[in-house]
Amino acid sequence: MAQKRMFDKKVVGTDKFMDLPNSTKALYFMAGMDADDKGFFQPRKLQRMCGFSDDDFKLLIAKSYFILFESGVMVVTDWNKNNWLDSRRITETEYIDELNLLKLINQKYEYNLENTSAKQMLSQYSIVENSIVENSIDIINAHFEEFWKAYPKKVSKQKCIKWFEKNKPDDELLKIMLKQIERFKQTKEWQKDKGQFIPYPDTWLRNRRWEDEFETEKESEDAMIKRLEAKYENDSSRN
Repeated sequence: MAQKRMFDKKVVGTDKFMDLPNSTKALYFMAGMDADDKGFFQPRKLQRMCGFSDDDFKLLIAKSYFILFESGVMVVTDWNKNNWLDSRRITETEYIDELNLLKLINQKYEYNLENTSAKQMLSQYSIVENSIVENSIDIINAHFEEFWKAYPKKVSKQKCIKWFEKNKPDDELLKIMLKQIERFKQTKEWQKDKGQFIPYPDTWLRNRRWEDEFETEKESEDAMIKRLEAKYENDSSRN
C-alpha cells in the first residue's frame, strides 16, 4: 500500500469544512490517513482508536465528505482530489463490491445511479442525512440556550446565535464555557457596579474568554489557607 497521504486545500480549506466541529475535522484527517489506496476505511476501527462519536461520522456523511455502505465500510468522497498516488505503488482495495457502486465525477466519488443497488442506497441515506442535519441544528440551539441561561448579561442575542451556528461548540467545549462563566461570576470585575463591567456575551465568545487564566476571590482565599496550613504543619513538625 502506498504510504503518501495528502489533503487538497480546495476541500479542507473551505468555509464549509472550517465550520465543522473540531472533533469532526480531526476525524476527516484521521480517516484520510487510515484509508486504503482507494479511500475506503473501517469507521469502527477509528472509533475504537480515537474515540470519535457517532455524530462526527453522521455529520461528515450528511455533508457529503463520507459515503457509508451497508457493509459498514465508508469511503472518503474527495479521495481522488486529495490524493495522487503512483499507480505502480497502489494496492487494489478489498472493497470491490462497494467500489462498483460508485463512479467518479470531477474526481469525486458519487453513487452510480445506473446501478440499482446504489440508487436504493442513495434514496435510503438521503432521508437519514436530512434527519442528521435537523438533529445537528437542534443540538446547536440547545447549546445556545444553555449558554444564554448561564450568561448574566442578556444583550446581543442574535449575534450570539450566529456565533453558535458558525462555530458549533460540542458538548465538551460547552461544559468548559459554562464552568468558566460561573468562575467569572465570582470575580470582582463581574460583581462590581451591578455587573456594569461584564462584557457583552458576543464579545466574550469572539474573544474566547473561556480560555482566560485567572483566580476568583474564593480560589485565592482557599490557596492562601492551604499555604498557611502547610506552613503550620511544617513548623509543628520541626518542634
